[in-house]
Amino acid sequence: MRKNTILIALMACAMVMMGSCSKKVTQQVTSVNEPVLPVEQGTTACPQVAKVEKYYQADWNTFKSGGNASVGGTGKEMSSSMQMRMHRGKSIYVSLRPVLGIEVAKMVISGDSILLVDKVHKRYVLEKASLLTNGVPVTVSNLQDIFLGRAFELGKGSLTQELKNDFVAEIVDGKVMLRPVEQYNGFSYSFSYDKLNNIISLDVSPAKQGASTYSVKYGDIEGSIAGKVASKVNVATTINGKAFTLNMEYKDIKFNEAFTIDTSTPSSKYKRMAAKDILQLFSGGK
Repeated sequence: MRKNTILIALMACAMVMMGSCSKKVTQQVTSVNEPVLPVEQGTTACPQVAKVEKYYQADWNTFKSGGNASVGGTGKEMSSSMQMRMHRGKSIYVSLRPVLGIEVAKMVISGDSILLVDKVHKRYVLEKASLLTNGVPVTVSNLQDIFLGRAFELGKGSLTQELKNDFVAEIVDGKVMLRPVEQYNGFSYSFSYDKLNNIISLDVSPAKQGASTYSVKYGDIEGSIAGKVASKVNVATTINGKAFTLNMEYKDIKFNEAFTIDTSTPSSKYKRMAAKDILQLFSGGK
């Protein structure tokens, strides 16, 4: 089923994000549209960092949303309705339901593993998440920060008051750019914000010349009990030398509702496939 290509896209999104990506969030949102304070170029412990932390790093336990996902760069744009569930710091569940709310495929990330299930052909892949990132240790929290539009520092966690001195805030082309002082080996990454403290993008620039730049654009920022949340997430990168985009739109966002995420392995009726067969898994082929 061609709709399953979207799950490949989500997986690819996870692979790139995991490779450039954890936890701890504090405070509640107060005013969604409070303007920023002036920022001194290159200042480390500046007021802007504290203000961004105030708006974006509020407490939450669970995230629930409906929505849509679409993929471009595959020769033909494809889209599907989806459901997303997240337990903070524990698990992420993405379900594709293109027709009548019937689940045809899902991706579950929990702990250090990733599970991809093709319900149409009754097969699945279950592997360590680090397999997708050349051994780079990853956490569920890293992905949750990116899916929600929250700044973070690799190896330490989400931006909080405690980490404010680890970031440099600069004015670049009229936007506030937050950049962790310590960058991960092989690439640099930063977060951009507009004058209303709304996140605009996460930009990853590989140090290797000729390597692909990875970018996440955010839109339709909403205030919530968990702080500001981006309800539109647009990923742009290249895969095998070809342009690739993944667009996700969340609808009917709810925080802190009780639900469970099934992280169990499919029954013996499903065939387990090797990691090398991931693309085949959702290509629709046997």
